[in-house]
Amino acid sequence: MKTLLNHSAMPAVGYVEPWSVRGGCDTQAFISCTDPNAAISIVTLDRDIQEIVDWSVERHTTGLAVRSYGLGSWIELPVLSINATKLELTFEILFTSNLETKHVVSFGSFLLSLDPDGKLLANGQLVAEISNERWYRLIVSQMSEAISCAVRREGGEIVGECEVESSIETGSICIGAAPSLSTPTLNARLGRIEVAIDGVASEWRFPSKGPVRLVAPIAGDGANLIVHNAPTFAVASCRFTGDAHDPRVAPDHFDALHLHDDDFGGFDWTPDVSISIPPEARSGVYALMIATKDGVERLPFFVRPSEPRSAIAVLLPTATYLAYADEQLPSQRYPWHGSDRGHLFAIDNSFLSLYDTHSDLSGVSLTSSRRPRATLRDDYHYPLSDCPHLLPVDLQLLKFCGRHGIQADVLADHDLHAEGGTSLERYRLLLTGSHPEYWSSDMMKGLDDYVQSGGSVGYLGGNGFYWVVAFQDGKMELRRGKNDIWSGRPGEIHMAMTGEPGGNWEDRGRHHPQSLLGVTYVMMSFGPSRPYRRLEGSYQSDFAWLFDGVASDMFGQQGTVLGAAAGYEVDATIRFAGTPSNLIHLAVADDFDDSFQVRPDLWIADGSAERAGFRRSDMTAYRHHAGGLIFSASSVAWIGALPGPGNDNDVGRIMRNLMEKFRT
Repeated sequence: MKTLLNHSAMPAVGYVEPWSVRGGCDTQAFISCTDPNAAISIVTLDRDIQEIVDWSVERHTTGLAVRSYGLGSWIELPVLSINATKLELTFEILFTSNLETKHVVSFGSFLLSLDPDGKLLANGQLVAEISNERWYRLIVSQMSEAISCAVRREGGEIVGECEVESSIETGSICIGAAPSLSTPTLNARLGRIEVAIDGVASEWRFPSKGPVRLVAPIAGDGANLIVHNAPTFAVASCRFTGDAHDPRVAPDHFDALHLHDDDFGGFDWTPDVSISIPPEARSGVYALMIATKDGVERLPFFVRPSEPRSAIAVLLPTATYLAYADEQLPSQRYPWHGSDRGHLFAIDNSFLSLYDTHSDLSGVSLTSSRRPRATLRDDYHYPLSDCPHLLPVDLQLLKFCGRHGIQADVLADHDLHAEGGTSLERYRLLLTGSHPEYWSSDMMKGLDDYVQSGGSVGYLGGNGFYWVVAFQDGKMELRRGKNDIWSGRPGEIHMAMTGEPGGNWEDRGRHHPQSLLGVTYVMMSFGPSRPYRRLEGSYQSDFAWLFDGVASDMFGQQGTVLGAAAGYEVDATIRFAGTPSNLIHLAVADDFDDSFQVRPDLWIADGSAERAGFRRSDMTAYRHHAGGLIFSASSVAWIGALPGPGNDNDVGRIMRNLMEKFRT
């Protein structure tokens, strides 16, 4: 369905692509704005005082405008039937929840529709009453001046049929949408499709790897199917028995796709602005600032150095930024404790994040960076915690570095995914952001290569290295499996993009977070954060230097993320055979209130007594076998406890000690 953006919550939105760009290269901005005469400029976001930078900015339009966008996936089959006397379309379909009348098949003057009560109608005439979540085979036959429709249970009897008047016309067959795209598309699963024109048949099967834009016929010489707006591929078809859960083993069990009326495959806007990054540009976080008559908005992007200029790199968690972007946070599930215009914008425009469900309640497994990321802002406040989250917290680290003259190059998850370990090989210390939760296999391999070559890691977050994702162009895919955020359907844990198992890294068998970090995610809450208490290891071990200048056994009593240094989501060391044997516990945060509960899926050998002992955040360090250091702060709130301008505290001293060790 095509519509204009609703700007009630924000006068300007947009995105910059690529959103991580090397000095000396160009990027582009795609903008929707209510003020055609809005002024634009490039500003820094990672310094205490925001500065306008004098870079070359080329405008491609005379004025900004409110953009249109399309939601909902559907299938188009170009069919030329000028000289045809008979056309027969057959396809497999499973309907999911549709709360309004939807187009099922349309071509020429013929329309097969589904009403909310489950009545399948051909040009308004009843064909059959169908049930959701059951596979059917639909047969639409056109001959002379009539079209006959039949509905058969997959592998069973005909449940309804009828005939309506209609003439054969030239055009495309649309499955799941109106040709005008003026109404919401269909929620359903599609399987195999066949078309016979005057007895000459063509057949299409959806691949278990996707999403793809075009599907060629496996038989016959028909046209390519056109797949619009990135439905979910590699879903269970009517052949799925439950005996095989891997599409690589039984691809015919997963040769279906799931259409949703709120799918999107990335917006196809033309660029409004091109930005040329000077080769000498400082690596950091910048924004295209749009000053409208109704307010100012900033579209962040990340600049890498043309060549590494520091021994320290900060890896900004763009995969996590994208997973959370434009989260709906429905009030029936989540009580809001604040408000943020980005979430209101997402609600107004039916945008979805990987934390949301589609309108038929299936989980959102695909997202795209080619979208207005209205919640990715330097002034963002998470409504569930009423405090900064993600980018504004990570900016505190970069501002702290700038304040103390510590040069750190900025990289993004997307860079690590694309380039692997070569993107990190010139750095002695890699620092994460506050919430590096989502990791692809290529990211993991790149980090492995970096560590194996002797690199050091400062893990400055919590709930990190947790979910498996895959990338394809600007799209990112996630399969959660069984989870309290949303649960995937049985057999659908494998990624369509790569075929690999999804879910979390703990279950993958090789990249358990504790094997590298010494800790793993144990609990979360939006209750008050807690300070850390130093342990003996911080005095007696080879890591005592981290605490030089630290004045007290307790530190991190203040912070922007729920009030202290350990909170929101925290990690601890659990009983696990892969734990580094030389791991040192430096500090612990405990006495969390009862809103913090240990993950119910975390298996605990000794039951409730041992589980109670995991209600803590462990700060740890060790030397890995290649000689590098692994330091884990183990809290989403840690970076938020860094001191602000003109102030100092023990969290800042620990971070300065860590970075000074690797500056030269």
